[in-house]
Amino acid sequence: MGTALTGAAHTVTFTLLARYLDAIGLTKTQVGTVLAADAWGKVLVGLPAALILARRPARGVFVAAALVGGAAYMVLPLVSDLRALIAINGVAGFAMTLHYVAIAPFLFRHSAPDERAKVFGLAEAVRTLAAVVGAFLAGRFVAGWQADLGGEAVATGWAISAAGFLAASSALIYARIEDRPPDLAADVPLLPVLRRHRALFARFAIPQFVIACGAGFCIPFLPLYFKDRFELEPGAWGNLFAGGQIMMTAGFLLTPRILARLGFVKSIVAIELSSIPFFLLLAFTGNLPLAMFAFLMRGALMNSTHPIHKNFMMAATPAGAREAQTGLNATLWGVGWVVGPSLAGWVLDTTGDDYSILM
Repeated sequence: MGTALTGAAHTVTFTLLARYLDAIGLTKTQVGTVLAADAWGKVLVGLPAALILARRPARGVFVAAALVGGAAYMVLPLVSDLRALIAINGVAGFAMTLHYVAIAPFLFRHSAPDERAKVFGLAEAVRTLAAVVGAFLAGRFVAGWQADLGGEAVATGWAISAAGFLAASSALIYARIEDRPPDLAADVPLLPVLRRHRALFARFAIPQFVIACGAGFCIPFLPLYFKDRFELEPGAWGNLFAGGQIMMTAGFLLTPRILARLGFVKSIVAIELSSIPFFLLLAFTGNLPLAMFAFLMRGALMNSTHPIHKNFMMAATPAGAREAQTGLNATLWGVGWVVGPSLAGWVLDTTGDDYSILM
């Protein structure tokens, strides 16, 4: 239930924030800078969160993440200063990273080995199903109320604030979770554990960083890609994004079957590679139905690896180092998303919004 509420809140903001910033008059470079601030939160908190979570139950972290992230989303539409927008979105990224670092070790601790493929897939599916509802309703709200509220920017701001309320309300649910202590005792030094497993950490972290750079260069600007290239209205974009979440949910629920057939590494490689042709189609097509089809397929395929990757990380990493593993991955993922949106916004401003170059 907590993941459903926070997942819906984060998706509503992710779906609408680029369009909102564009609607209030920011340039593409400024939009990219604000979007990248979310990733700065990941960079700054990933490893410190791992140090905390290695020794403490996750319940308090879930509650804090929900309250802080929810408050950030609630106040974001109330400010217009660029520096304030950057700071607030950075705080939201900080909170969402706390949740990301906590969830994988938590699920691993509370599931048996033969359950984990289904548990990790179900956890992602719950989040994306909630995202379907959130994206659809947010798009409908903006489309239906923008005339009465004074324009797309105002209506979108209300939707983002409502998403913040959803995230904050999940703290009431997270507070009722019972969690056993983590695997690393309070008197065990963490740094020797990190040094001992540095080669393992690098094998997971380096591919994540490379993928994050590519994703951060393109994904944050997909709302504006459909707006600028195809003049897609907010309601239609919300429907399309909701459809993408449905496709991702189906992919998450199928991952246990793929994992049983191919194993961890072959599953991840095969799924990631199969998404690339759809990304290229998205880059070069001028046909809206084809672009929508490519958007749905690319998102479903590329994101279907998330539960497999998290399960694999936890299975391959020994007890006491799992929180550090997720923290390092969150940090490097954040670095990629800091670099990507900032550079992509500049590219769009200097090429006359040529999205093909990004993709």
